[in-house]
Amino acid sequence: MTRVKRDSKGLTDALFDELELLRAGDSAPQKATAVARLASTICKVVHLEMEFARFIAPESLNDQAALKALPMGLGKPAKRR
Repeated sequence: MTRVKRDSKGLTDALFDELELLRAGDSAPQKATAVARLASTICKVVHLEMEFARFIAPESLNDQAALKALPMGLGKPAKRR
């Protein structure tokens, strides 16, 4: 299994990969649904991070600098058992 790059491009690629597998009959609808739900959750978390940054950013920073000041992303990958 290939690791997904932890950015919007990686998320988009993973979703399109799953869609192609589903259309080719190489994935189950339940798996595709799970992937879509995970992607939706990731998008909601990033949105919350952006909103948080917008409200806590020092007023002296512009929007771009404020977003760069907050470490974005999903953190470190969980350890596999």
